[in-house]
Amino acid sequence: MKTPRDVTILALLGFTPCVIAFCRIDDPRTWWSIVVSAFVSLAGFYVTKRVIPLLKVYTLKRGLFGKDINKRGTKSGEKHIPEALGLAPGIVFLVCIILFQQLHYYDAASVLHRIGNGGSQKIFSKQPITEAWLVDYNAALATICFMLFLGFADDVLDIPWRVKLLLPSLASLPLLVAYSGGTSIVIPKPLRGVWSMYRKATVY
Repeated sequence: MKTPRDVTILALLGFTPCVIAFCRIDDPRTWWSIVVSAFVSLAGFYVTKRVIPLLKVYTLKRGLFGKDINKRGTKSGEKHIPEALGLAPGIVFLVCIILFQQLHYYDAASVLHRIGNGGSQKIFSKQPITEAWLVDYNAALATICFMLFLGFADDVLDIPWRVKLLLPSLASLPLLVAYSGGTSIVIPKPLRGVWSMYRKATVY
């Protein structure tokens, strides 16, 4: 079993390449955008950490809980486990993603400059964003909202599996409709010979 020290060392090893790549960024706008996004993510983590216990109280009060069937017959098996707690990280994630969209539209450096000047700067520095990018981004948000609603509805209504298998396909429709990129598939060179033989065998 891994100790907290081992987990810390693994986290630092995984974080080191990110720090090295971050220090090599020359574009100030990209640098500030990453810094502000990191602070937004950190704030989202702490908000989620605070909201989950509050949501736990409300779900238990409303009877939205289950029991661990793997511990049936033991004292731990009778403990009520709150459901629908995914609402907390899901909603916070959506708020953070919307903030990221605004940070991409408004230059993060100009936002910090206005805050530092006490709001005296009236106009933010804006970056050009293509309409296709906004459509794809908002379509992804719609898909995430649909899946978040599906998870909550499953906890409350206990949706059958045959329905749960269909709903994710419907949730992906906004993303499929909004996608405007290429749809061609490039077969790796080592597999092109096998694919050619398969096509010939299918034709004959």
